[in-house]
Amino acid sequence: MSQSWPKPGIGHVGEYQVSGHVLPVAASTTVNLNYVASSITATAVTSNGSITFYDSSNQTGSVTVPAGTSVRFTGKFIKFATAANTTAVVELTNIPASSYTPPRFGILSGS
Repeated sequence: MSQSWPKPGIGHVGEYQVSGHVLPVAASTTVNLNYVASSITATAVTSNGSITFYDSSNQTGSVTVPAGTSVRFTGKFIKFATAANTTAVVELTNIPASSYTPPRFGILSGS
């Protein structure tokens, strides 16, 4: 019976929201995820840090994380990088990254 359940995805919101695992990421790491992440929490340890997000292939921008704080980002992520002073905790879904095509952020805003 469980073999006929649908895979979690865009058309199956419940499965998308509750599925997945937590992945800790060390500082100074570029991560290409095998599964779509629903959120990333970045923490700057002793001095200001940063996290950089990517669309399908290009760097789209960095966000500064103040020293001693954590910032949580929600969305759909398959690639990001942490700075030397920034660790991350990633909430992964069970949606394979290969089945998700992230938008190019440049065309979303029209600028």
